[in-house]
Formats: sequence, structure tokens, C-alpha cells
Amino acid sequence: MNQAKLKGEITEVYRVKAASLLFSTKGKYFSAGFYKKDGTYREIVARIGVKKYRKTEDKKSFATNPDNPYFQVYDRQKRGYRVINLETLTCVKFGGTIYDVVEGTK
Repeated sequence: MNQAKLKGEITEVYRVKAASLLFSTKGKYFSAGFYKKDGTYREIVARIGVKKYRKTEDKKSFATNPDNPYFQVYDRQKRGYRVINLETLTCVKFGGTIYDVVEGTK
């Protein structure tokens, strides 16, 4: 995310805590910057917990498996479900705070 144009407090968060940070949004919109599988950078405005547009209740996304680094979100701009790779997540903006995701285990 272009942090020069964003306003708010900047806080570092370790990558291992990124999933709990996204869960803490509790369905409210947040912005995130990450690198896609093809290496391009993407910024997304999304939220978690959206179930209205599911095609089926039975089929679960691979991103819901707790053993992988993926996180399923609903993209507000593209109006569809997307998957964020937590290993390539660079920043999250939520509640007026910008969280810079850094390597580490704390």
C-alpha cells in the first residue's frame, strides 16, 4: 500500500499474527496489500464473514484449512470472494491504524 497517501498510526505486526489481526476486524471492512501468485502487487478492500454470495453451503474453500497460509475474504470492489496469501501480505489498514506486516515470531 502506498503509505505516503494513507493517514493513520503505523504499527508493525509480525507475520505469524497476521491471521489474528484479520480475524479481529470482525466483519468490518479493511484494506490490505499483498503479492499475488503471479508476483504482481494488489491492494484490496475486503471483509471477512460474508456468506450471502456463496454458491453452495457444502463446498468449502481451500483457504478455510488452518494448515495453510491462506485467508478467504470478500472483495468489495470486485464483488466476489478472494484469497489472500498471509506469507505475501505486506500491510493492513483497519480502524485508522496501518499495520506493517514484518517477518518475525513474537
